[in-house]
Amino acid sequence: MSHFTTTRSILLCAGLLAVIGLAPVSVPDSHAFGLGGGTAADVKSEKEIRALYADFEKAWNKHDVETMSARWAIDGDHVEPDGQVAKGRDEVAKMLRGQHSGVFKETTLKLNIRSVWMISDTVALIDGTYELVGAKLPDGTLIPPRQGMLTSVLLQERGTWSIAASRLMIPTLVPYKPKAAAAPAATAPAATAPAATAAPKQP
Repeated sequence: MSHFTTTRSILLCAGLLAVIGLAPVSVPDSHAFGLGGGTAADVKSEKEIRALYADFEKAWNKHDVETMSARWAIDGDHVEPDGQVAKGRDEVAKMLRGQHSGVFKETTLKLNIRSVWMISDTVALIDGTYELVGAKLPDGTLIPPRQGMLTSVLLQERGTWSIAASRLMIPTLVPYKPKAAAAPAATAPAATAPAATAAPKQP
């Protein structure tokens, strides 16, 4: 290797190190992953998601199926505690319509979104609880209040948050435990933001 080539290589390396050393290091804001804080965008998104569920709760208590189902993404889905699955917004609307023209037509829903976990700027995971009262069997027999848990994945598309996957669960005893273990959503401190909403199960 010639003296000129060696010198040029040394100068190029030195120049590269100088650029690296002088260049400002840019560290992007990280997401809080449900632990509080987060970027300004996270805070804004959390407010929008809580508002979505607050609107859903109001619509449920007015038995406004169209407004409720509009909260789902076009290809979003919902799973009831008994395993009933509604795939796509149209099926979710059909399921809700059946519920609110039958056993749930006089119900009142109360939801509490316990945590909003910002996975990215456009994906969020929520955990919460719900209580449904006023459900009746076809013969008019009042069904005891139902309390359960809600987990959903939401997506932001074109600036709007929608439910992509909604899952309801009712805690139950299992043979190897003295009682049902409390899930994180149930033990987390109650949120101060507006209460939220989800679509409960058929008896």
